[in-house]
Amino acid sequence: MPNLSAYKANLLDDLFKVVPDPTVTRLEIALANEAENGGAMAEVHALIAREAAERRSRSAVFGPIAALCGVGGSSAVRFPRQVIAQLWTGLRATQPELVSTAQGAWARNEQDQLTPADIYNSLCALASEGLKGADPAFATARETLEQAGPDIPQEFIRFLALVPLGRQATARLPDWIGRLNEEKAASARLAYKDAVALADDAGPRLFDMLLANLSQPWMILRVMSAVMDRPKDTFVAVSELARFGEFVLSDIDDRLKQFARFEPEHGRDAGIDASELLHVVALEIAEIENSIDLKKDGPWGMRVIKQRQTLAHLADTRYGQIEKALDKALPLQMVRFGKGLRGTPKLIADPEPLAVHRVEGLLGFFYHSRTYASQFGFGASRAKVAEAMQARLDHYVEDLLDLLRADEFSDMERVRAYLEIAADFIGAAIGEQAAQIVRRRAAA
Repeated sequence: MPNLSAYKANLLDDLFKVVPDPTVTRLEIALANEAENGGAMAEVHALIAREAAERRSRSAVFGPIAALCGVGGSSAVRFPRQVIAQLWTGLRATQPELVSTAQGAWARNEQDQLTPADIYNSLCALASEGLKGADPAFATARETLEQAGPDIPQEFIRFLALVPLGRQATARLPDWIGRLNEEKAASARLAYKDAVALADDAGPRLFDMLLANLSQPWMILRVMSAVMDRPKDTFVAVSELARFGEFVLSDIDDRLKQFARFEPEHGRDAGIDASELLHVVALEIAEIENSIDLKKDGPWGMRVIKQRQTLAHLADTRYGQIEKALDKALPLQMVRFGKGLRGTPKLIADPEPLAVHRVEGLLGFFYHSRTYASQFGFGASRAKVAEAMQARLDHYVEDLLDLLRADEFSDMERVRAYLEIAADFIGAAIGEQAAQIVRRRAAA
């Protein structure tokens, strides 16, 4: 394969500089095997690998503030995504030796995660000075921040001043959100005290950094609990850290609303996604109950009680829809059985796809809600539905198997179609092993 021309190499280099970080990482991995063949693909991989290393170096330098730059995310504070790359370009132009040292330090310590903090912190301080001054090397970064809002440049500079402390604090995050003891709680309180010593309003900024670096953002409540010694909701709700609790409470409300819009007709994956919404709600409620001393008549205590009730109501409502959905997907007809009536498969038409998808969606939610149903007040409802549903499906399967054995029904393919659907439902509600037993019995 011919090598890349200089023009194409420069074009790709410019392209790689503007794509998001996850895309760069995926490309680096995807092209690794192709690079072994040499030629143009090896050059492309070298370009993307260089860009990936560059990004890892600047992320290490800017540390916790890098997580605050981008669209979306958990923190209410957001800066333009491109500003980190623009600051890095400014530093490369004005401090090439220090940047090279930082890159080398990162590369040497990539495996053991040792962080040469002094070098990184020096570069952050120089970036701050560059933003404050008139150095043309930082003009693009200044313009980007100014375009984001009139107060954004100064706010970004305030966050830059916190990076050294934020770097230490994010390194301690696993301790603070794990099993907490007095020593770990004391270190969290000390970090917060150090932030406030830099500026009276720096404490919440430190929390913004920590929140942006958490994969489970509601865990910020554990840090809040450590810093404030599990405060009462009446106190924390009017404190400078109140907005972090409000963030979690609002996220619970948003997820509950999203779940209410769940459409089971979209199938099993939609049901699993809906269940995950409630799972996160359950985790968030548990976190706020464990981290904050909630009062029944307190500002947050009342909200959490209502959210718990809404959570249970929404789950119970969906559980209650399963029986009717099954009746449409696996229809029954009543026949006389002894002195009474008994439902048997009604096979006058082929299965209705929309009805089948609706059951699959509801069962996707049903199965994946088992991990948190009991803890949040709807475990009994789920168990009752599970018992009735298993009996219903077992009877339906046995009747279909009897039809297959007798080989007297006019359309045996329709019998097999309904049997496969019933097996799928059993797999979604109980487990794939139970579904495989039904399929083996049908095959036999």
